[in-house]
Amino acid sequence: MKPFHSLVNRIAIAVPGIGLFVAVALLNIPILTVIFFSSIAALCGAEAIFLLDSGAGISKKAGGAILAGGAAASVSMLDPAFALVILLIPGTVMSFWWVLGDGVIDAGKRIAGSIGILAVIALGFGLLARLRLDFESPWILFIPLILCWAADTMAYFIGSAFGKHKLAPAVSPAKSWEGFIAGMVGAVAGAVFAGTAGAGFPLFLMVATGTAGGIAAVTGDLFESALKRDAGIKDTGSILPGHGGVLDRFDSILAVVPVVWLILMFYGSAGSSL
Repeated sequence: MKPFHSLVNRIAIAVPGIGLFVAVALLNIPILTVIFFSSIAALCGAEAIFLLDSGAGISKKAGGAILAGGAAASVSMLDPAFALVILLIPGTVMSFWWVLGDGVIDAGKRIAGSIGILAVIALGFGLLARLRLDFESPWILFIPLILCWAADTMAYFIGSAFGKHKLAPAVSPAKSWEGFIAGMVGAVAGAVFAGTAGAGFPLFLMVATGTAGGIAAVTGDLFESALKRDAGIKDTGSILPGHGGVLDRFDSILAVVPVVWLILMFYGSAGSSL
């Protein structure tokens, strides 16, 4: 009954969450889009600080939230050349904060982690906002989202039912090769559904996007699992019953969004309207 109860909790949280994304996509109000994704980035930023320093006080968590949210907003609105510089600001500020409090040696791991994680959070949510702001079709926003949701769903059910061969037991014991293969199928199906059936991109492009995105999703998930294992925590937070923290739900998506963005850029569609 416990797995079923957990699944019910996950669905109960996921359904209204998906509804919010749909509302933001359909309303297409630029300031609302920026605020929405920057707010999620802020929540993830606070959890990232906890992931790096479980003893961090409210001031450091608030600082991580403000810096990550502000950087994500900048990425969504400014020229990409400026955005690349801005991505380094959150981690740099937090690094100085840790150095002043803990010293260079004790803060070493946190410095490297904060620069990388906060940059990934800001980049991912900033680009999510741009996928809606820069294109006419709301379906483009859902390419990375549905890709990840479909991959996670397929991996969860197939991995739970048939998973016997461990994918990365030292990092995430629950993941299996069976679940990984099912997740890749789901990723391709999700990309084709949103990108081809929805947004009208060629089938070959979305098959490639689903394949690359599926690999990125697993990589992002395993990377966060490794960080949590190193920190000795199960979840980055408890704000989402059945899911853990906000960062737990977006680790895969944050890895997939830049991949989708780059593929669209190379295809020649970035900045154009469909």
